[in-house]
Amino acid sequence: MLTTIAATAPYWHGGGFPFFVFPAFFFFAFLVVFLVFGVARRGSWRARSDARSVLADRFARGDIDAEEYRARLSELSRK
Repeated sequence: MLTTIAATAPYWHGGGFPFFVFPAFFFFAFLVVFLVFGVARRGSWRARSDARSVLADRFARGDIDAEEYRARLSELSRK
């Protein structure tokens, strides 16, 4: 009986731990992190793009002059 237990101890009747779970878990964790940061980054890019379009519209309407337009555009580019 002791030799039978020693021979099958780590697997207990041939089952064993499903080691494919580890790569699948890390794949899904990486996917979630990628999606969360991708969405967050895309949102901030979209906000900057909207700010530039509003600035361009104000310049086109004549609300601001060229000097103020360039100054504000360079400020947006730094962020």
